[in-house]
Amino acid sequence: MIRIWDYFELGGFMMWPLLVCSILLGAVLIERVIVVGLWGVVFKRPLTKRVWWGHGHILRFFEEVPPGLGLLGTIIGIVQSFHLADGQVAGSEVGAGLAVACMTTIFGLSIAIVATVVRYMLDAAANRAIHFGQVKA
Repeated sequence: MIRIWDYFELGGFMMWPLLVCSILLGAVLIERVIVVGLWGVVFKRPLTKRVWWGHGHILRFFEEVPPGLGLLGTIIGIVQSFHLADGQVAGSEVGAGLAVACMTTIFGLSIAIVATVVRYMLDAAANRAIHFGQVKA
């Protein structure tokens, strides 16, 4: 049985920045759920647009940077594969370099997809709240 850690190791050193991005994205998501969900209960006043969109720019960061890191990992993996292939090594070693390429791309795109979906969900919820007068300017 392959574990998540096995995939992580397979992706090489570029997986570490992607791991940091995923942890930070998780922290932003938790913060948004807490702030938007508890604002009216704790502060007894309606949300403002500024509070609602507090970290929209950070979500856009996570939509853009992790795919770039994933593509960088892809290039590194392909270069490793070409370097190994030039040295007349076994095909399994060349395949390992291509695995690095695939894993970093998959993880980078996965992080971006989550950030994009969450941002669209927040956009839709904010538009509904504005429409029903639950958010002040």
